[in-house]
Amino acid sequence: MTSKKREASMEAIKEPDWNTVGILGAARGAKSNDGAAIGTEHLLAGITTAKGPAREALAHEGATKTALLAVLRDRKDRDGAWSGADDAEGSVAAQDVLGEDGERDGRLTGAAARALTAAMGQAQREGAAKFGAVHLLRALLEEDNRAVELLGVCGISPQAVLVRLDGGSGGSGGEEEGLNPLLHATRDVLLGRSSYRHMSFWKRWLIKKAGINLASKPAWWVGLETYEQARRLGDSAVGTEHVLLAILATHEVALRYPHLAGESAPVPDTRYTGGERLARLGLDYASVHSALTSERVRLTADVRPAKQYIDEAASPSTVSSADSDGESIADPGTGPLVETLLGEETRARQLINALTATPGD
Repeated sequence: MTSKKREASMEAIKEPDWNTVGILGAARGAKSNDGAAIGTEHLLAGITTAKGPAREALAHEGATKTALLAVLRDRKDRDGAWSGADDAEGSVAAQDVLGEDGERDGRLTGAAARALTAAMGQAQREGAAKFGAVHLLRALLEEDNRAVELLGVCGISPQAVLVRLDGGSGGSGGEEEGLNPLLHATRDVLLGRSSYRHMSFWKRWLIKKAGINLASKPAWWVGLETYEQARRLGDSAVGTEHVLLAILATHEVALRYPHLAGESAPVPDTRYTGGERLARLGLDYASVHSALTSERVRLTADVRPAKQYIDEAASPSTVSSADSDGESIADPGTGPLVETLLGEETRARQLINALTATPGD
């Protein structure tokens, strides 16, 4: 391309605004390797790191940074992970589409290039000086591409996101249906919308920055959730009844978000066997919570501090799960913890026995 032709091409390019520049950077970071082209799935994940209505529309429907990055990590370098190729064979140089805002030597899949070009066209028609995240999100959802497939994996319809973007109530039918309102706070922590208050600032920052998926580390997640359950009940002391609530809460929320619970899952996946065991006994979060708040079950003191049960079950011979930032090599899941709680005269065991006893026992 001659210098004059290149200058003419550059003049036709609508520049991204500062927010979208950050999105492009985040999209590069979401790629599986340095040599891969940026796809529509990476651009969508990039939007979840930005500020403004585009990110908010996605987050309202459950497409948060935590959720999308978990799916991308789980599908990284896996053959047949995606049903569509995102027109990778039609990839183009990033700078041919974005000019100087494109990564040097970087490439875009054909679908990603079309979405960016469409976003520029929308901005042009609106008379905007630069194209932004809203333009890009609308453009990404116009095609049958990997961005749309990524939403589908999360149980979210593109139309619901667009309704949110237009100021409507959305309603992809995902997160609000079938989940007890008492568990919304646990869900919001999992999705990265909020964080546990008892954690230090830097730990909260680390989890949010890295998009750590707590559902892939259930033993660690239960340890964190236990303290939150005690706080929500207004209890100053943490007991094994709060551990029991945390196991049930995380299990029931994880069932609603299989794309998060399934990240890096072993085969067979035994990480949630503790919650499954409690469910087979007929227990659920609502019934245990009701028993505690109504104080209809009299409980005697735990024989040991609740933290000991959490630590021993999570990592019997190494650093405690509560202090390891969740970076253990293999999370043992909740099975060992439930086994430990039932093996001693804990408040959790007393509560379970009271709620599962048959009349006349």
